[in-house]
Amino acid sequence: MASHSCNSVIFLFSLLLFASLIPKLHADIADFDPYLEKKAEEALKSSLAAYNENPEQLTQTFNKEVGETILNGTRRYLREMI
Repeated sequence: MASHSCNSVIFLFSLLLFASLIPKLHADIADFDPYLEKKAEEALKSSLAAYNENPEQLTQTFNKEVGETILNGTRRYLREMI
């Protein structure tokens, strides 16, 4: 009785797996429109321009700015955002 239940679960799982693969066969993922290709090129250029070869300096600058913000007792930066 238990093997019958196990077999039906395996069959159901296999059926669901097969049903989920059918849409992926016709997805045509390799075909991109020109707009997406242009956006991908712009994103690549932007990411290469934003790359910093010295991450320690970037971290120090970030920590310095955070420290200055924390030490600023006026909390003026909160009012500017509202």
